[in-house]
Amino acid sequence: MIPADSVPVAGPVVFFTGAGISVGAGLPTYRGTGGLYQDASVEPPNAEDVTPERLPSLWARFQPRLRTRDELVPSAAHLAIADLERHSPKPVTIITQNVDGLHSDAGSTRVIELHGTLRTMRCLIHQHSLPITDAHWHDHVPHCPVCGGICRPNVVLFGESLPGSAFGDAQVAIREAETIVAVGTSAVVYPAAFLIDAQHTASATCIWINPEDAPPNGHWTWLQGSADTQVARLRSL
Repeated sequence: MIPADSVPVAGPVVFFTGAGISVGAGLPTYRGTGGLYQDASVEPPNAEDVTPERLPSLWARFQPRLRTRDELVPSAAHLAIADLERHSPKPVTIITQNVDGLHSDAGSTRVIELHGTLRTMRCLIHQHSLPITDAHWHDHVPHCPVCGGICRPNVVLFGESLPGSAFGDAQVAIREAETIVAVGTSAVVYPAAFLIDAQHTASATCIWINPEDAPPNGHWTWLQGSADTQVARLRSL
């Protein structure tokens, strides 16, 4: 039976997700209530942190998102999106600003990770990109099992450019989307937020899921509430 308060979405569908979708998995947001950067004195990790001296503290900041897959599992919202993909007659693509890998864990198959993923690391000597589970940890920093070099998180830090291929794929997905659903994002971090500005979403049906941050303009339908509650209301046409 279809719930009375369900919200139909027509494909192709793009989900644009931020940290708020992972709250149900036990991870904090960045800028929302209780977020990591709610304190203005706390600055996001940036490119200058990628030095041998700063890497231990950089990795420590990502520790909550480095839990094993047995400890950190997808939220109800992640699972609902994956289920929507399985039942949709048209493509369902996820463009995520998150680095936790939970969309893939939930079973989604079309995931564009704009900011990289903490599931992999990259060594500073030869740029080997390897699973974080292969790391040899020493002095709170992972070392490359191939060359022994120290490794950085394989994510985009402030001051670094987004991977060109990921951003290009995201632009194509947004352009082809009939419905765009923004979940748990404040849409203030650029260039990612550029993807869902008014210029690029004007021809799509736009749904905004957020408990406190209002949508950027009147073109969006605001489903105010948690990601877990509101994503579950969506059904494919």
